[in-house]
Amino acid sequence: MNELEKTDIFKQFTDFNNSELEIIMPYFVAKKFKKKTHLLDVGQVSNEVYYLIKGCIRLYCEKDGAELSTYFFTENMFAGSYDSFLSRKPSKVAIETLEECEVLVLTHEAQEKLYEVFPKMNEFIRKAIEQRFVLLHDLFISYLLNSPEERYLMLQKDRPELLQRIPQHQIASFLGITPVSLSRIRNRVLKK
Repeated sequence: MNELEKTDIFKQFTDFNNSELEIIMPYFVAKKFKKKTHLLDVGQVSNEVYYLIKGCIRLYCEKDGAELSTYFFTENMFAGSYDSFLSRKPSKVAIETLEECEVLVLTHEAQEKLYEVFPKMNEFIRKAIEQRFVLLHDLFISYLLNSPEERYLMLQKDRPELLQRIPQHQIASFLGITPVSLSRIRNRVLKK
């Protein structure tokens, strides 16, 4: 990824000029991760957030030995355990790559330094967190108000690429249903 592409990322949240971007960019480190790389385990304090340039990252928790997918991050999204990253408390979720990923990494230490040297970074981080809050709020409300089939149809409409990229058992856990129930829903939807 060239510097121009990296700077475009920040323009989706704020109107940084080129001299401001020159201050910011050294704090974000480009990295590549292989498929199935664990970036964070439950109980660890999150020291990094990731901006996805390419790939897919899964956020999940564990209950009674089963993995429950809580969110999928794809290109042009920030991924991470924000509650742990911000509070410095152990994470309740784990993070793994589902595909080979290219990311820009911001460490907690780098974020704190950026706040000191470049106060406008607060606006950028706030907007990124607001975006994540809205996504998670919509997901939470969907679990309260919508049936599993309605949640599947919303996923199919809003993020159809996930249905091709994510294993079906992980999609099922994300929707709060069993793989068998997901199969039934998919068959009903196909027949309509």
